[in-house]
This record gives sequence, C-alpha cells and structure tokens, in this order.
Amino acid sequence: MKRFALLALVVLLSAATLALAPASPATSGQAVTINSQIQTGPFTGTWTATGAIADSGALIEPNVNFVGNGQLHIVRVFTGAQGTITIRIESTLNSVVGDTGTFTGHWVVVSGTGAYANLHGQGLRAATIDVNTGIVTETLTGEGHFD
Repeated sequence: MKRFALLALVVLLSAATLALAPASPATSGQAVTINSQIQTGPFTGTWTATGAIADSGALIEPNVNFVGNGQLHIVRVFTGAQGTITIRIESTLNSVVGDTGTFTGHWVVVSGTGAYANLHGQGLRAATIDVNTGIVTETLTGEGHFD
C-alpha cells in the first residue's frame, strides 16, 4: 500500500509540474532597429526594421500629445507585410540649432497583430526634425522577443 501511495504521489507531482510548464517558451531578446520618416501635420510616414523585426511599410500616429517642456507622448501604428505593431513613445525635444531639432526618448511595444501578436519590445529613440519641411527622421533601437 505504501508503494502505491508513493507511486501515486510521484505521478501527481509529475503531472503538476507538466501543467505548470509553459506551452512554448518565449524567445530570448534580440536586437532590433527601426528607421522611420514621419511627416508632421498628417503624422504619417514609412518605416523599415531589421533584427527581431524584419519588415517595412507605412506608419500613422493617431495620438501625438505635446505635453510641454519639450515633452511628447506618441502612439504609433506600424503596418507591414506581416501585421501591425503599436508602440508608445515618450520623447523630449533636446535642442533646436538652425533648422534642426533633436529628440531623445524611449519606446515600448503596446500590442501587435498577425506575426506580431506576441511581440514584446522596448528601447531608445533618437530623432531629428527639419523645421522647414516638418519631416522627422528617426531611429529606434532596442530589443524585441516573442512569447
């Protein structure tokens, strides 16, 4: 009887361990770089990405808030061949010299669709704006992974 109870306990513990194990492990973080050009005003543009994300396409910024003190809060949606990626950007205008303004900040993935449904990522933002044309040239660098 003791052997049966011990065997039953081992089986139950094994089953519990399997039940707690994730169905598929998340990928480890991989470097990602996203280069964009955005036209202010309509807040639309194009993007291309390499690394953890390898895609390109169009982008829109449905929400751009100028908070004050040079601070920006941006929601951006990248649409590519493999799905969409929505990110949030927190950025600061650091300086304006002549016709060029520079921004730094950080970004984080909020959601995704298609191949990007399980994407997580974050990193840094570096951007410049040509104050004459209103075109922002930006590089987002960081790390991404998939669940």
